[in-house]
Amino acid sequence: MKRWIWLIFLLAWPVYAQWITASGSAPIINGDQDEARAQATQDALRQAMLQAGASVSSIQSLSNGALTRDQFQIRANSEIRQYNLLQEEVRNGRLSVSLRAYIVADRTRCAGASYAKGITLVRFRFANPEQASYGQLFDLHRELTRQIFSRLGKLSQNFVTRRWLDANLGLDPRRLEQGETGYIGQMQSLAAETDSQYLLFGVLEDISLRDADGNMLEQWLHDPIRHFTLQLYLFDGLTGELVDQPHYETEAIWDFAKQESVDVASQRFWSSAYGQEITAQLNRAVQDMQMKLQCTNPVARILRIDGDNYHINLGKRHGIKTGERFYIEHKANFTDGYGRERTVRNPAMGQMEVKRVYDNNAIMMPLNRYAAGNIQINDLAILE
Repeated sequence: MKRWIWLIFLLAWPVYAQWITASGSAPIINGDQDEARAQATQDALRQAMLQAGASVSSIQSLSNGALTRDQFQIRANSEIRQYNLLQEEVRNGRLSVSLRAYIVADRTRCAGASYAKGITLVRFRFANPEQASYGQLFDLHRELTRQIFSRLGKLSQNFVTRRWLDANLGLDPRRLEQGETGYIGQMQSLAAETDSQYLLFGVLEDISLRDADGNMLEQWLHDPIRHFTLQLYLFDGLTGELVDQPHYETEAIWDFAKQESVDVASQRFWSSAYGQEITAQLNRAVQDMQMKLQCTNPVARILRIDGDNYHINLGKRHGIKTGERFYIEHKANFTDGYGRERTVRNPAMGQMEVKRVYDNNAIMMPLNRYAAGNIQINDLAILE
């Protein structure tokens, strides 16, 4: 009877359901296999959700307790209805799991998945540059930026990445946590300059070495543990506002000699225990950005106005096609009574239809006669 009721529930909604097999892994830290199993399960479920390619909710609630063989959990409000552990393996200090997940996804809520979003990366920075002296890792922040940029660039269905800014622009997103409010205009200007909807910054907060008791090391006789903590900041360049602030943290044995200068771009570094753990965190960060942005609709800027031809900065690479319709929003900034900079967006009347599409831009024309003269360069075109 319960099974029959469950089937009626699924058929009553416009959903897409399937079983997906996926794998995940996590390091075993201080012998805690239960925690490693929970992290590996999250990793596998994240992979399954990405394979589903639809709107899915957070999997944080699915890591409660230790997962045992043949156990499954049901969440009434989650897209993941059930999952089964198929296999578990421990090798080289990592625990790997393979599982099957039954995912019910409402594709009608994820129209944005058909469009790629423009994103620009700004070179990450060290919170404590002196920590890089162990191993001479002074280029690690640059290498991390490049690697995330490369990973995003391979996801052409999700992202349009034209370049990453390998420069110190004097931007420190940590100032937001100290009450900084004058960053909105900077974010908007940078997004316009790079022709992107989103901006990604990062701060490498901790790459220190410690012994097994958690004490900082000045010297060591055995391989110490090295931490890795990365704080990312994802901005909406159109509004200048912070939309996500994910945090990634891990640790691993540092098995290089004390005085050794390590090339952070070398295969030797990335195949080391520490490099592999960083790789796992970078992969997770990219997956999280996929899930965060996949269901958002792209927003265009008006680049040029030529009579009834309105040029926008979205094109074939973003998934734009002829016949698609947009409406216009006028954008303006103001400062509130507390000195905080705000953005307002006021919709204009009428609709636009895409008539011609190029790789990185398109041309729209109004569908009916209205006060088109009020539309200006840098106004926003919102996909309907």
